[in-house]
Amino acid sequence: MKAKKLLTLILAVVMAAMAVVSASAATLTEDDNDGQTEVKAHINGPDSGNVTYKITIPDVIDFEELTQPADDDDDYFKYVDYTVTLTELSGLDEETQQVSVYVRDQNAKVDGDQKFWLTNKSDPTKKFKYDVFTTPKEDVTITTPVVNNGQMVSHVGYYLTGFTQQGESMLGSLRLAQVQLYGYDLLQIVGEYSGYMVFYSAIEALKP
Repeated sequence: MKAKKLLTLILAVVMAAMAVVSASAATLTEDDNDGQTEVKAHINGPDSGNVTYKITIPDVIDFEELTQPADDDDDYFKYVDYTVTLTELSGLDEETQQVSVYVRDQNAKVDGDQKFWLTNKSDPTKKFKYDVFTTPKEDVTITTPVVNNGQMVSHVGYYLTGFTQQGESMLGSLRLAQVQLYGYDLLQIVGEYSGYMVFYSAIEALKP
């Protein structure tokens, strides 16, 4: 609830600032004889009708300490699990609708880099990619599909899962190949690393 209040306040401040900018930018003079006007529009997602829901996502997912391998003969994978849960649901037509969840890296773009990254907080040029799975680490095999193996065709991200029943959970995992650390002087890459998985949810037609 506090987060929602804070977001509202921030938006109000931003909108007020934009109003001031718009008002001051609407004047042309002999000394300032050109200007620009922002043209805007908004498109809502699918109409959720009377459906209400709550989905819990992880606060933090921590790979903890990474280890630099002594050779590059193996990927030296490190895994960590995460859970996404539909904790509340009302009004969904279970035969035709689902609550879909999508995910992407905070900087991913449809026409650009679509990978998931951990970035050094002090030196953003040092970063290591990780993969996202929809299965727990013990169920990941060589042939298990990676969420981010495909093409991200929408800015909301990769399709992660769909829920139709309250209480449903998806236990997934992240995998980082520590062989990416091989060959570095440790002093070059030492430090704290972080990144953000951005989740998006929507009411959609039931997927096969």
